[in-house]
Amino acid sequence: AAPGRCEGVAGPPASTARPPAFLAPLFYETRPAGSPALDAARRDSPDFDQWVRANVVEHRVPGYAIANLSLKDPAQAPGDLTADQMDQVADLAEHFSFGELRVSHRQNLVFPDVRQDELHALWQALAAIGLATPNLGRVTDIIACPGLDYCALANARSIPVAQAIQQEVAQLDLDAIGELTVNISGCMNACGHHHVGHIGILGVDKGGREYYQFTLGGSSDQQASLGERLGPAVAFEQVPGAIRALVECYQSIREPGERFLDTVRRIGVEPFRDAVYGQGRGTRQREVA
Repeated sequence: AAPGRCEGVAGPPASTARPPAFLAPLFYETRPAGSPALDAARRDSPDFDQWVRANVVEHRVPGYAIANLSLKDPAQAPGDLTADQMDQVADLAEHFSFGELRVSHRQNLVFPDVRQDELHALWQALAAIGLATPNLGRVTDIIACPGLDYCALANARSIPVAQAIQQEVAQLDLDAIGELTVNISGCMNACGHHHVGHIGILGVDKGGREYYQFTLGGSSDQQASLGERLGPAVAFEQVPGAIRALVECYQSIREPGERFLDTVRRIGVEPFRDAVYGQGRGTRQREVA
């Protein structure tokens, strides 16, 4: 037989040798780049403008946009939808995005093909069902595994930690903080991808109590990296304050326009370690294990 070939093995049938019909490109309308209606709506509504800046991404086809639906409303568990919201989102996908809806690895939803001049109507519909939170890629856009509340493998809870962090940083200016991902796993199985969060949180069991380790500098983008462990684990109730300390440290030492991840890569974790555990760390102000 020729190298790389197996005798008696047939090639792919004709039906699989060509792309199936559902992979064919969508029929996009020919539209101008930009939308005067979109620009006017953004000027008239600061809330809508904030949502566009945070959750809408440029599309490769002129006149269209990619709209991200954040499932990180602090009023409910991160990544969750009610049954009614699921039905309503499906209807909105049919109306605004060629009937297509995607799930992202950050536990959010994506409308991949929305006309720019319909973004305002989509935002209004999302706001009416509680799905217009403008925090994509921000510190409150937290990945969290089910944790000890629902998973028999977990060592610690994840969902209550995420909700406590959201409450702690709720009054901070998310736009001023910029891109900052927080990922939480309740055990070393790492279902929350804590090791590739800009801030990673790993739940551990210490003598029957829940503690949490931090890592900094992880990333899952094209410059992927694993986070570096910051120091000893802290008690459950101290996690929100530690996250706020990390954010405030970053804001005090970053260069103009610098993301959290870039700051960590530039100067390392030592300033952040001092912010969480205290300078010198001879006498730590937090309960650690």
